[in-house]
Amino acid sequence: MKEIQQYTEDQRDCLQEIVNVAMGQAGDSLARLLEVFVTLSVPKIKTLRPNEVRDALQSFVDAEFVSAIRQSFHDSQGQKGLRGEALVVFGDSSFRELAELLAYDDEELSEVLEQELLLDIANVLNGACLNGIAEQLEEELIYSPPSILGQRVPVEKLFQHDQMKWEMALSVEINYKLENRSFNSDLLLLLPDTAIDYLARKLDEFLE
Repeated sequence: MKEIQQYTEDQRDCLQEIVNVAMGQAGDSLARLLEVFVTLSVPKIKTLRPNEVRDALQSFVDAEFVSAIRQSFHDSQGQKGLRGEALVVFGDSSFRELAELLAYDDEELSEVLEQELLLDIANVLNGACLNGIAEQLEEELIYSPPSILGQRVPVEKLFQHDQMKWEMALSVEINYKLENRSFNSDLLLLLPDTAIDYLARKLDEFLE
């Protein structure tokens, strides 16, 4: 197992603050889109092995069945720079609440519309949060098209750990909820081992 550089207290505090700012921007973007107040969790930052990702998702996703969107990102340095994946996970009641907030009626609801709405919301959260992190670190990210990882399935059915091509990843867990609604969305950022080392250097530059 490759040894992952452990962040110093200053680096962790710096990363926590950068993520706080970025997730606030994402929450504001979601609130303006849906015209409702958005509450945010305190982001959790830790390292995970591939076989721990499923348990991590189950521990912070508060829903029996979920839908999930997956999107990868990287900077201009590709494999050697800032890169990773963003997973946006929605609770099973979220779709109807999104449709209601965006003024769709029951006759318009369909599986295709559900996918479009979930992709749109994931784009808002991913774009605002990741761009917020990148801007503070003076990076520019390139995104893959988002894809449906699973729709109305148990969390454990989303993916298998042997699909992940890294030994260790830095994870950032963020929860978004809507005031007086059961809507629940969780954003999980995963940065693989090489990106962990690169990010440590960027945090040192930021602190200087």
